[in-house]
Amino acid sequence: MVRSNIFGKVTMILALLLTTTTLFAQFSAGPRIGVNLANLRGSSVDGNGMILGYNIGGFVNYSMKDALSGDIAEMLSIQAELSVETKGTKSNYLIINGESLPDVQKVKQNFTYLQIPVLAKFSFESGSDLGYFGEAGFFMGALIGLAVDGNKSWDHDFDNSTDLRKYREEYSGFDFGLAIGGGVTYPLPFDFLGDNVVGYANARYCLGLSNIGEAKKKTPEMIVPLVDDVKTGTISLLFGLAYTF
Repeated sequence: MVRSNIFGKVTMILALLLTTTTLFAQFSAGPRIGVNLANLRGSSVDGNGMILGYNIGGFVNYSMKDALSGDIAEMLSIQAELSVETKGTKSNYLIINGESLPDVQKVKQNFTYLQIPVLAKFSFESGSDLGYFGEAGFFMGALIGLAVDGNKSWDHDFDNSTDLRKYREEYSGFDFGLAIGGGVTYPLPFDFLGDNVVGYANARYCLGLSNIGEAKKKTPEMIVPLVDDVKTGTISLLFGLAYTF
């Protein structure tokens, strides 16, 4: 609950800063869509492999031309984003049921996150129609939905007293980490969009730094070591439009 409140406050502050900045800085904005190659890592993750997910959102980018001078002012901008995206993995998972012995199965875990990255973006001219950029910064993510092998919990007989492992209760709902990537911008062959709109392709890696596993009062003792060290790692391939105001 505390982490959720912190995430909400940071989101409000970010929104206020972005609204204020638009009053005096050149900015661009646009939608994007792409895929995530998601995985989990850490000592509590066993036999893990990537899963394919989605990444849908948009961005607002603010030029530093009015705030800085020199060559760095031409290259540097600050970009804030909002996306809904899939994280997770397919890994060995201990299934607990009151009517049988614990069983290890290969289980696909899908996490749906609302994520806010804030990045420093460096843009470079190429002498052609293409432009190049690099980016680095931080991201915060709030878990808004979880499905493990298609289910909210591993429910065998609809009896909560025998279904001891509840997936949603094993995750904190908060993710935080570093993001780094780069990409290319290119002109679009659609005259009706005008010269202010370009397309872009972007590859990015988000490295989770916080443990998303969380042992709670009702977590079975044998499960506690399995949530001690669980972190995200996601490769995103993104495509979108950028409109400069």
